[in-house]
Amino acid sequence: MSLLHLHGLTKRFGEFAAVDAFELEVSQGEFVSLLGPSGCGKTTTLQMIAGFLDPSAGRIVMDGRDLTTVKANHRGIGIVFQSYALFPHMTVTENVAFGLEMRRVPRGERTGRVHDALELVRLNGLGERYPRELSGGQRQRVALARALVIRPPLLLLDEPLSNLDAKLREEMQLELRSIQQRVGTTTIMVTHDQGEALSMSDRVVVMNRGRIVQVDEPFHAYERPSSAFVSRFVGKTNLLAARHPERVNGVPRVCVGDSEIELPGVELPSSHDFHISIRPERVELTDPGEGALQATVRTRLFLGDHWLYQLDSPVGELLATRPNRGGSGVRVGEQVGVRWSAEGVRVVTEEHGDD
Repeated sequence: MSLLHLHGLTKRFGEFAAVDAFELEVSQGEFVSLLGPSGCGKTTTLQMIAGFLDPSAGRIVMDGRDLTTVKANHRGIGIVFQSYALFPHMTVTENVAFGLEMRRVPRGERTGRVHDALELVRLNGLGERYPRELSGGQRQRVALARALVIRPPLLLLDEPLSNLDAKLREEMQLELRSIQQRVGTTTIMVTHDQGEALSMSDRVVVMNRGRIVQVDEPFHAYERPSSAFVSRFVGKTNLLAARHPERVNGVPRVCVGDSEIELPGVELPSSHDFHISIRPERVELTDPGEGALQATVRTRLFLGDHWLYQLDSPVGELLATRPNRGGSGVRVGEQVGVRWSAEGVRVVTEEHGDD
């Protein structure tokens, strides 16, 4: 069942279209992330949904109610800001209770709902502390409790984890998603972090230059990018410009740089120029002399559970990963063979507006 429908939502600043004909339906209980580079229009979209910006065109409909001209404080939407926006002079309890007080919820009910909200985000016993006495993760949880305590039909998250360190950020991804699933609140999150969007969302909305370029489940957006831009932006990839597609003895072959590569089992486009996308984890390193290409290890990074290699090859720079199985890995300067399976190759094209 659809809760939120954005009909042709557009925001112009003079001649510049920050958001252009944005069309999206969000189902009840769904977690959707708006993902894209800085300036793509994702925050502007969120601000229009929240009521902080008036659309230049289009409509915002929630649960059958047109909110397009409704003031922000009358939309009943919960919001967690990037800075958390907690009141420094109020305790945790007072911060969480603030929205209920504004709605004139009776004191007895207010006390119970604040208690339940703090229990939900595991802040029991910290109600009398002030924001300055809390860690970054605890402040983030207070902001979440304050947004959820009003029982909003829709929760908006504006880069909610960007101020946290890497380890805490990962922990809070699990925490946030777990809370959202328990409560069942429909949620829209803005982020430029691909890992965040892929790990937390039911669907990702990839944006570029004010437009939607792909809406999909995280797995499909990663595995089946709709364009070269999505392939580049959603995770790491090897994006190789290809040309002159042809079949030799029934096997598809393309030119990449000065090399010819066979792509058995891959459906090639009819266009003359396109790209092939191969994720680093699909690039297999073999012994020298084997594989489809020969390459030299230029750089390697040890990332704990895997190695990341930067390779010089006849088709240009390639990235490859290899799981850490306890060995020392291939060293810089060593020669390796490179191969990949047809299942790991995606054919993508540049679309209008791609960077």
